[in-house]
Amino acid sequence: MKKVILFVAISLSLITMQSCNNDKKDKENKELSASDVPAPVKSAFSAKYSTATDIRWEDAHENDRQTYKAKFMLNGKKMKAEFDTSGVFIKENEDN
Repeated sequence: MKKVILFVAISLSLITMQSCNNDKKDKENKELSASDVPAPVKSAFSAKYSTATDIRWEDAHENDRQTYKAKFMLNGKKMKAEFDTSGVFIKENEDN
C-alpha cells in the first residue's frame, strides 16, 4: 500500500512540474522579434515614441482582436503601448 501511495504522489508531482513548464513556454512564445511586427505597427510606434529605447515586442490581444504590445523605456520610465495590426494606437500604460 505504501508503494502505491508513493507512486501516486510521484506521478502527480511529475504532472504538476510539466504543466508549470508549459506556462513558461507560452509566455516566451508571446515575445516577438522586430521583424515579426508589421511595418504599419512599427511606423506608428516610431512616430509616437521617437525617443524610446530598449524596445521589446509581444503578441497580444485586445477584445478578441490581434494586437502588438511594445515594452520600452521612455524618459527613464518603463512603458507599454499597444497597437492593432494596422498601426492604430490602442492604449499606453506605465509598466511597473
